[in-house]
Amino acid sequence: MGSVVRMLKTATIAPVQTLRGIGHRLLLNLRQPPQVARLREIVQETPLILQIETTNICNSRCVFCAYPNMKRPKGVMSMPLFEKIVQDYCRMGGGPVSLTPVVGDALLDPHLLQRIELLAAQKKINQISLTTNAIALERYSDDDLATILNKLACIQISIGGLAPLTYRTMYGVDRFPQVERAMERLMTLKDRVAGRPAAVIFAFRTNDWQFEHRYRRQLKEYRRRGIFVSHIWNYANYAGQVQTDRQLRLEVIDGHGERLHSCIYANVHMAVCWDGHITACGCADFEGQALGIGHAGEDTLTEVWSGQKRAAILDSFAAGKTPGICRKCSAYQPDFTVFAQPFCRDISRRQPLPLEYFQQFWGG
Repeated sequence: MGSVVRMLKTATIAPVQTLRGIGHRLLLNLRQPPQVARLREIVQETPLILQIETTNICNSRCVFCAYPNMKRPKGVMSMPLFEKIVQDYCRMGGGPVSLTPVVGDALLDPHLLQRIELLAAQKKINQISLTTNAIALERYSDDDLATILNKLACIQISIGGLAPLTYRTMYGVDRFPQVERAMERLMTLKDRVAGRPAAVIFAFRTNDWQFEHRYRRQLKEYRRRGIFVSHIWNYANYAGQVQTDRQLRLEVIDGHGERLHSCIYANVHMAVCWDGHITACGCADFEGQALGIGHAGEDTLTEVWSGQKRAAILDSFAAGKTPGICRKCSAYQPDFTVFAQPFCRDISRRQPLPLEYFQQFWGG
């Protein structure tokens, strides 16, 4: 009976996970929309988005994240390396950029404002986004925050619920008051910023599948103020590094399943870690090595994207020889399940991504 209840909860509250579990089998038997073939052709040439991790330092210890288990050194990307990456990407044709770290928090980067200004000054960089837990937002003045809202297209705030205890349980730190103030500042300043300020997403991460029901009035108020609200209560497993914890009521999705098609993450982006190492997956490869495909200080991004290492990772799925990290990973989604979605219909080569892409798939 318990397994049936969990399945119903998942189908109701976590449709993306449900789609991953059963939807791709149905799609195999249906004619794929023309947009799938078109998008597959686009990503052969260029990523849909470049992910740049300017720091892998974090100020929380989320129970659903692999950050507490990370072994690689912590640091901040040098400005010369960042500038080379940006130049490489522009020579490649440019497009959207995400400053969301593989793990870490972008607001802890002391050069964040300078990097955002540099990106915004590039004609070929047409969209900037990031995800943050907003704990460090208090370090930034209202003028700084206005700059961020002006230059970014989308900023996602990852929040451990709306109660201090839930927040502390999920994020491992007692910082809910700071985050609550940050949320209010963002909403207030968003209304004051001229032009078209960044779309703001409040992405709640809880251990409560009834969260949206319990806090429906407060969530309705956020939506009234122009905030997109999302909620996750069950989590990917970072290739086995994160596991279900009944005591914490933490639900983690099992990583076992078919891997017949290449994963969406390696298809749509590459992630540059703060030290220059490039991974084909900025989602689960938190050490930046298991799916390494190059080094930004030594290779051009064009060479990396079209290189043999990345091609071998993509081809490994159809060959039944996927890397160990991929076989264990519950974040896996075959490329066509995402490419077939309505929010991908209007995606074009090197152009800004639809807002729905961030709201329903990528986050910041």
